[in-house]
Amino acid sequence: MVFLFVLGLLVSSQLFWFWAARRLVRGRQRRWQRWALGVPLYAWFGYLLVMFVFVFLRWMVRDDAVVLLSLFRLLRAQPLDVAMGVWLTASLFSFVLILVVGGGGWLIGRAWRALRSRRLAGEVSPERRHFLQTATYAAGAVPFVMMGYGFLVSRQDYRVQEVALSLLGLPEGLEGLRLLQLTDVHASAYLPLREVRRIVGLARELEADLVVHTGDFITGLHDPLRETVEELASVRGRYGEFGCLGNHEIYAQAEETATELFQQQGVRILRKEAAELEINGARLNLIGVDYQRQPFRRGGLEQWAPYFLRGVEPLVRRDAFNLLLCHNPNPFVRAAELGIELTLAGHTHGGQVQVEILDRRWSPPRFFTPFISGLYQLPFTGRGSRVTGHALLYVSRGLGTVFAPIRLNAPPEITLLTLRRR
Repeated sequence: MVFLFVLGLLVSSQLFWFWAARRLVRGRQRRWQRWALGVPLYAWFGYLLVMFVFVFLRWMVRDDAVVLLSLFRLLRAQPLDVAMGVWLTASLFSFVLILVVGGGGWLIGRAWRALRSRRLAGEVSPERRHFLQTATYAAGAVPFVMMGYGFLVSRQDYRVQEVALSLLGLPEGLEGLRLLQLTDVHASAYLPLREVRRIVGLARELEADLVVHTGDFITGLHDPLRETVEELASVRGRYGEFGCLGNHEIYAQAEETATELFQQQGVRILRKEAAELEINGARLNLIGVDYQRQPFRRGGLEQWAPYFLRGVEPLVRRDAFNLLLCHNPNPFVRAAELGIELTLAGHTHGGQVQVEILDRRWSPPRFFTPFISGLYQLPFTGRGSRVTGHALLYVSRGLGTVFAPIRLNAPPEITLLTLRRR
C-alpha cells in the first residue's frame, strides 16, 4: 500500500509539473520564446516518460537481451541519471507541499466565508488571494532549495562517527578493540569511483583493528562492482577484514560475484557462516548472514522475529563474544533472543532525508523499521544466554544514496566503534 501510494504521488506530481510547464510555454507571446522554453521542457518530460516505460519493461521482462533494454542502458547517462533523481525527489516534495498549503488555504477560505454574512460571501479579497498564492509558491520552492543543498553539500560531507560501546561481559582481551564499519557505499552514477577512493582514503587513516563491510557495495546491475571491491578491500585491519551482503547485491544479481571478488582480495564474506578469531587470548565469534528479507505479515518485529536468522542458532557460541554482521537491522530482535551480544547493520541510510517536526524526526525508513540510525539495545530474551544484560545494535547511516543523490540531516558516515567493558 505504501509503495502504491508513493507511486501515485510521483505520477501525479509529474502530471502537475508537466501542465505547469505547458502553461508557462503557452503563456509566452513571442514564438521564439515558446520554442526556447518548450523544446528543453518537453524534451525533459519526454525523457522522464521514456525512462518510466523502460523501468516498467525492465521489471516485467527481466531480459538483458531485449533491444529496448539495451537502449535503456544507453540512455542512462550519468549526468541525466543524477538530474532525474534530484528532480523527481524535489518535484515530489514540492507537489505535496503545494497540495497541503493550497488545500489548507482553500479550507480556511471556505470557513471564513461561512462565518461572514451572505451579502459578503461572494466577495473575493485580493489581499487574501495574493497572500495564499505567495505562500503556495514559497512552499513549492522550499523543497528545491533543500534538495539542492542536500545534493551539492550534504551527500558528500563524509564524517567519521566514533562510538564507544559499553558491553557487559566483554572479554578482557577485547577491551579497546576498534571496529571499522563501511556500509551502503552504493557505487553508481550517484557515487562515482573517485568518491569511493576518497572514502577509502579517509578510512585507511583510522588504522582499525577489524574492518567489516555490511552490504550494498553497488546499486544496480551495471555498476562498477570489481573496481569498488578493489578499492574497499584496500582498507585493512590488524585482525582481518570481513563482510556480509545487502539487498542490492541481490537486485544486481551479484551475490556470488561479489563474494568471489572480495575473496580474491583477502576479504571474507560470511554467508550464514561464522569465523572465530582469537584476539589477546579472547574469542571473537564473527557471524555473517545474507540480506534478511522483510516478511509480508501484519504485526511488529516481535511477530516477525522467527522469520529472521533461520539456521543461525548453531553458529552462536556460548564460550565466545558474538558479533553479527547483518545488512537489515530488523533481525536485531531475533539476535537478542539468540544471545548475540552485538549486531552491526546499515540499510536505512539514516533516513537519507530527515525532517524534524515538533521535536520528532521523520524519515522514510519509519515505515519499515524502528531502527533508523545509531545505537539501540534490547534485553537478552533467549534461553542460555552467556551473560545477563542487554544486546546492542549499531545502525550506520552508510555512505551512498539510492532513489535520489541527496542527504538532509543524515550525513554519510564512516563508523569507528570501540569496544569497552562495562
